Amino acid sequence: MYREGETLMNRRPLRSNDIRERNEKLVLNLIYTHRGISQSEVAQLTSLKPPTVFRIFSELEGRGIIRECSGEKDLSDRKGRKPSFYCVDPGSFYAIGVDFWSVSAAIVVVDFSGAAVYQNVVNFETEINADEVTDRIEALIGESIRASDIDTQRILGIGVGAPGMVDINEGIVLRYPRIDGMKNFNISERLTSAFDLPVFIHNNASVIALAEYRYGATKGEDSLLAVLIRSGVGGAFIHGGRLFVSRNKTAVEIGHMSVDVNGKTCECGAAGCLETYLSEDAILELVRSQIGITSLEELERRLQNDDNQTVKGMRDVARLLVHAVYSLSNILNPEAFLVVSRFQGISDFFSQEIRAGLQSTPQTMRNGEARVISRQYDPLIACKGACDLVYDHFFAQAT
Repeated sequence: MYREGETLMNRRPLRSNDIRERNEKLVLNLIYTHRGISQSEVAQLTSLKPPTVFRIFSELEGRGIIRECSGEKDLSDRKGRKPSFYCVDPGSFYAIGVDFWSVSAAIVVVDFSGAAVYQNVVNFETEINADEVTDRIEALIGESIRASDIDTQRILGIGVGAPGMVDINEGIVLRYPRIDGMKNFNISERLTSAFDLPVFIHNNASVIALAEYRYGATKGEDSLLAVLIRSGVGGAFIHGGRLFVSRNKTAVEIGHMSVDVNGKTCECGAAGCLETYLSEDAILELVRSQIGITSLEELERRLQNDDNQTVKGMRDVARLLVHAVYSLSNILNPEAFLVVSRFQGISDFFSQEIRAGLQSTPQTMRNGEARVISRQYDPLIACKGACDLVYDHFFAQAT
């Protein structure tokens, strides 16, 4: 894509292998993270010599990557000469974030300040297969680039939140049976070929957890265990700002925890997996047969109105979730729990049950004090987490 010897004076993107000096990436990461920082603060935080910091600031400003933003900080109490504060230039770089599952796909384009410059959500027709889904995602990405009217050489990459178990190094969806053909499916390779951009992939629950951990109600917590309830049940664990993976694969497959060894057979072949009781279809089947509720929207209304019959009918399912969360919490000991579904009332109900279950257990230890937070699934928030996969990789050499 680039000619030998090109420089950033030509507004060339700073891809991970383009910056040869770690110090430059380190300084830029601090400017990006702090949303306004002075040269002296950077010198103190990095132990770099002031002349080195000055040189890096000058080079970044000369390329149009950072800009002075002193007016954005309160300097009223400071005596003497007031320092100059710098922020990243929003138009320097962009990231594209995609989140998809069997029902829909969403996309967001964010600038270097994290502001969305384009967003869209599309629903899929039924019985769509893996190739067709990828075609739709490619069309979404192409349209987002055209509609946002940005220079493609400023796009750092594409982040993807994918359903099911994911190999994050290879960019492969290892298993997601709800989309035909999505087994050992290399979506990263397809998108890289189509757009000549690096692609970074994680699962849906992970990108949602990442966005909530950094920007939402769980911001500031050291660790977070997230549960996503949709066509299946996904999970994610964040500790110290990092998503937990095992051997480069998504690891917190809470939906396939066995909660009843003699229970229903799951699509994975095991017995009594949590998602055979807690997926949207399983919940709807339960309340339809026992209570006569015919939609999740109706279920949400009844739960929000504290309908006794509905709450009683849902408590058996909730106990299975509480059991699974409690087992994981004793292993991971998170400071916060996050429950996400497509309906706020359903998320609230399960969060209340988890909170009550953990507090009533004598051996909860710290988990009795952990916060339990409920959220309605927002595809655009998920896409913001997917964009962060791009920026995290961009700054990886600085950490």
